Amino acid sequence: MAAFTESTDAPANILYAGELEIRLEEGLVLATGQPLMLSVREFELLVAMARRTGAVITREELYDSVWGGDLRSGDRSVDVYVSKLRGKLEAASPDRSFIHTHPGFGYRFQPQPARGAATRRSSAKVAPKAKARTDASHRSRNLHIPTISA
Repeated sequence: MAAFTESTDAPANILYAGELEIRLEEGLVLATGQPLMLSVREFELLVAMARRTGAVITREELYDSVWGGDLRSGDRSVDVYVSKLRGKLEAASPDRSFIHTHPGFGYRFQPQPARGAATRRSSAKVAPKAKARTDASHRSRNLHIPTISA
């Protein structure tokens, strides 16, 4: 289980969470050495969550930490940005799961192997290619293009 660390060997302005390196002063996140393109809100959300790795954080706490202020009823900002951030993190490291949803409670940031990661890896090598259809049966039958005769 990879955890958030602020090692004494690392500069105070760098956080590590699994294979993520979060450079606070630069606003930069490296996933396995490759930079991620994050918006300011996504970056701030990641930092807020990484600082509390393993803890379930409520939407209200995240909103207060990142946006500053109270979360209004019906505001889905946190959910939208968590979804965007989750997508970017998992695209950068497809075999890892970073943000876990706890319905009715909040979100937990904890890098760990994604469910089925080993299965996905092995099945990708074994899965046969689909045969190309050579007949016209897969085409739409409702398409009619009139011809104009001169």
